[in-house]
Amino acid sequence: MITYYFRTVKEESLQQLKEPRAGTWAHVENPTPEELDQLTERFSLDRDLLHDAIDFYEVPRFESENGISYYYTRFPHEITGDVSTAPILFIVTPNTVISVAREHPMFLDVYTENKTPLFTTQRTKLFLVLASAVNREYRGHMINIRRDVQRSRVNLRNIRNRDIVQLVTFESAVNDFMSALIPTDTALATILSGNFLDLYEEDQDHIEDIQLENKQLIESAKTTLKNIQNIRSAYTAIVTNNLNQIIKFLTSLTIILTIPTLIGSLYGMNIRLPLENHPLAFPIILTIIVVSMGGVAFYFSKKEWI
Repeated sequence: MITYYFRTVKEESLQQLKEPRAGTWAHVENPTPEELDQLTERFSLDRDLLHDAIDFYEVPRFESENGISYYYTRFPHEITGDVSTAPILFIVTPNTVISVAREHPMFLDVYTENKTPLFTTQRTKLFLVLASAVNREYRGHMINIRRDVQRSRVNLRNIRNRDIVQLVTFESAVNDFMSALIPTDTALATILSGNFLDLYEEDQDHIEDIQLENKQLIESAKTTLKNIQNIRSAYTAIVTNNLNQIIKFLTSLTIILTIPTLIGSLYGMNIRLPLENHPLAFPIILTIIVVSMGGVAFYFSKKEWI
């Protein structure tokens, strides 16, 4: 689906157009082959580069062809509670900015629904606003993940299996983020060179801010991954220690309960035994059993087995 948006500084809100004009922002979602052909012909685009935008495994990069810039990146995308990344392409032509996404980029809704002002006639600034919005989406997800990871670290002694599953899910998401953020940093550096886009000093400052935020997101992702790995290692150590304690306890209990069984077995034999004719044989034997069990239990207690 192709939607054309237009707004100048004099207009109150973003308007939808039926046909593009100079200064238009064309937003494309899950395009059909026919729509890709239409875009290619209307804006003189490279068909192959345009098709790469809907490749789910496309990696971030920057391309320039016949004076048209293609900025590939990925944005956080949530499906049934799991967060991954999806590709999005921003194209800057001499008259138009085009965004092409395979999935619906929810972070753009604040602009298309007029919740945040957006002007389309300044191509470079529009492109930078959209690129910055991608970073904000990453930042929001990273804050949520770090908060949940911190909560797991605080409740480490009471961590449950589903918490471990969630940590693994977070680890997968953060790894996916890093796979997108690291090559994005290289693409931003290429744009910052100024060889492909006409950049004013204000635009250069904006790109530098985006690149700096991208680097901060990478460092945040690395820190989060380290925290997740530390929690998993600590949980493994705690589970192993608890298992050892249980084995020690069960072993101690088995040895203690073996004492009356052993003595009882001896006195069940059909041979002459000590105290067999003594009138207090049973209380004496019972006392020996209790004292023996108590002594062994005290020994294991000192060893912290029970």
